[in-house]
Amino acid sequence: MSMAAKEMAWLSRLLEEIHVPFSPPAYLYCDNTAALHIASNSVFHERTNHIERDCHKVREYIEKGLIKTMYVRTGQQVADVLTKPLYPAPFRENIRKMGVHNIFTPSS
Repeated sequence: MSMAAKEMAWLSRLLEEIHVPFSPPAYLYCDNTAALHIASNSVFHERTNHIERDCHKVREYIEKGLIKTMYVRTGQQVADVLTKPLYPAPFRENIRKMGVHNIFTPSS
């Protein structure tokens, strides 16, 4: 989540430099409710001390309005196709959601 937030911040600065319109917030979808709560909650508990640095940056981006975190169910997480081995049916469904087309499929 932290790395994605940093990359969103970098991408928004890049778009600004090349004069491409971008209207924040960028949406960051996560299937971990605990991570979403920690990122948006300013109170840390003793169990979260080791991740405070990463969460601080994510919270900063949220407070600036650069990103907005959203919950997505694990079964609907489109990024899984890039990070996990999936069975053919969920793989094809996620590819369809991403708008990826097979260029070798004959046109009708």
